[in-house]
Amino acid sequence: MSEWIPWRAQYLSIILECEYPTLAEECQVCHQATADIRCLSCQTSYMWCRPCAVKSHIHNPFHRIQKWTGQFYDDITLHDLGYVFNLGHNGAPCPNNMAEHGGDWFCDQFTIVHSTGIFIHRLRWCRCNDASLEDQHLQLLWSHIFPSTVTKPQTGFTFDVLEHFLIDSLECKTSARSFYQKLCWFSNNAFPDSLPDHYWELLRVSWMWRDLSNRKRAGFGHDTERYPEHGELAVFCPACPQLEINLPGDWKDLYNELVLHYIWERLDTLIIIKGILWLCIMWSTETLWLST
Repeated sequence: MSEWIPWRAQYLSIILECEYPTLAEECQVCHQATADIRCLSCQTSYMWCRPCAVKSHIHNPFHRIQKWTGQFYDDITLHDLGYVFNLGHNGAPCPNNMAEHGGDWFCDQFTIVHSTGIFIHRLRWCRCNDASLEDQHLQLLWSHIFPSTVTKPQTGFTFDVLEHFLIDSLECKTSARSFYQKLCWFSNNAFPDSLPDHYWELLRVSWMWRDLSNRKRAGFGHDTERYPEHGELAVFCPACPQLEINLPGDWKDLYNELVLHYIWERLDTLIIIKGILWLCIMWSTETLWLST
C-alpha cells in the first residue's frame, strides 16, 4: 500500500480515461458501416457496427454491450442486436434447423443466469442425430448450462454461476436471495427489480448441482451402477478424531472423558483466538496504510 499511494492520482486518471468514449467513424472489422457499438467486457477497445458486433460475440454471449446515441453510450443487449444462441455446432446454426422464431425448436426468449448477470437470448436448438423434444434439456448441459426444468426448459444456469454460488454460500455465507439480487444489480443497476425473478429456480438447481458435485467428488460417476450408501458422500475431516490417525487405538484406557473434553475445547478456543487476532492485525495495518 505504501508504494501505491504516490501513484493513486495517476491510477484514477487512467481509470477515468478508460471510460472516455472511443468514437470511430467506421467499423474496425468490416471497415464499411458506421461503428456505434462497444463492449465493456472485451479487453480491446474495438468499435463495431451491429452485424460485426454480433459476429464478434458468437462465443461470448454474456458480455455487456453499449450503443452510442449521439450524446452518450446507452446499455443494450446482444438480444437487441439480433444475436441467436445456437446449440450443438460451436455457435453456428444447426443445418437441420433454420427456424428464426417461435415453434418447438426455437425459443424467442430464453433466460440464462451467469456469474456476470442475467441475460435473455434467442435460442435455437439442434435437430441433428434424431434429436427429440424430450432431449432438449440435455443439449443445454452439453453447452455448460444447467436447465431449470427437464420438460420444455425456458431458464438455465451456467456451470460458472452455480460454482460461484456454491463457494459464496460456503465461504461468505451468502444467502440465495442475496446472491440473486447481486446478479440483478450487475444486470441493471438502476432498476434491478425489472429483471425476471428466478430465485426459486436457483435454489432448486443449486441443490441438484451440489448433489451431483458430491457424487462426482466421491467417485460415483463414470457410468457406475452402484448408488452411494449412508455416509459415503461425506468429506473426510482431518480435525475430527480419527482412530489410529490422530487418536490412539487405546484412547479409552489412556484418557478419561474429562481430559478429552478439555483437550478438544482448548483446541477450538485457540483456533478462534488465532482467527480474531489475525483479523485485528489486518484491520489495523489497512487503516494505517490508507491514512498515510
